Amino acid sequence: MTAQAPQLPPAVGNPLPTTPLSAPAAAHGLPERKHPRKNKKAKSGHDEGGACIANPVKMFDRIVVHPVAWPAEALRWMGVPHRLPVTPPITPRPLPKAFMAAALRQTYDHVADTLKSGRKASREDLANLVLEAFVSAAEVQKVNVYRRAKAYLSLGDMRVRLEPLHGFSGSGVAPVLAYVDEPHRRQQHAKLFCVHATRSECEHAQQKDDDVAVIDVAMLLAFAQEHKRWGVPPDADGNHTTRVMHPNEQGNAMIMLTAVTPAETLVGLREGHDMLKRIGFTRRTINIFSTADAGEWESSPLLQLVWSLVEEAGKLAAKTPAPRWPIGPWAWTAHF
Repeated sequence: MTAQAPQLPPAVGNPLPTTPLSAPAAAHGLPERKHPRKNKKAKSGHDEGGACIANPVKMFDRIVVHPVAWPAEALRWMGVPHRLPVTPPITPRPLPKAFMAAALRQTYDHVADTLKSGRKASREDLANLVLEAFVSAAEVQKVNVYRRAKAYLSLGDMRVRLEPLHGFSGSGVAPVLAYVDEPHRRQQHAKLFCVHATRSECEHAQQKDDDVAVIDVAMLLAFAQEHKRWGVPPDADGNHTTRVMHPNEQGNAMIMLTAVTPAETLVGLREGHDMLKRIGFTRRTINIFSTADAGEWESSPLLQLVWSLVEEAGKLAAKTPAPRWPIGPWAWTAHF
């Protein structure tokens, strides 16, 4: 006897509507659930080009060493973008003839003749050119500019002193430019980091045109902290501007890295805020003499820059309260 499958009775009336599997929850009379999106910004602490970054103090607490030995990852912690925007050029203007003093004329002509002959200017000549330009501009403008300014970087419990080859500061309280070169980097790297390291590891102190050195970023922040420490007022937008400059690999121009640090960021670092306003970083190549008119020193982009920096140093120093004793790291600096 063969079993037969039971037969269902025919449907009576209109069939019940069936809800497809892909129907929204509202079709069932239930509230619709929203799936949270993954926030990459919250995960990483900051995003490329965002307005804020996570306070890097927690990351630096793991590597309590001198900034010379910081890993390249520290650039991301401090919010440095992969591609730096170009710093806007300054507006050229006539320079007074008194600016070209005898010492500056001799150094400038020597460097210009070297570059015109197709040779590479030495690091010593380039450093002397920048130094003589600051000396002459400060004398003409009657501005007291210190040339051996040092800075103290404070991040959490870490406090280290950073020393550029030449640190130019208005009246010892308003640093505007740190000048470094590759021999100086090697010296600092060997003194502070490569005591027990091999020579190949010391080669990391080389400066390449397309790279941003971690120590330069640390020095920019340290100089901004010096502004805050000595009461230098921020600009109209609430920022402090600091710069680091070094020769390029060809020895025929300078590369200047500029940082625009919000005053709120400096306060957040000191008080331990979780999020900080991003520091703006830009970079620009400064030619030693104008390619259009190489024979005229008045059109030199480098000399134009130095003249404007001395002006800025004088204005910042005039707005800064007179330092009280003891005056701290500036007490051991030399001035013009």
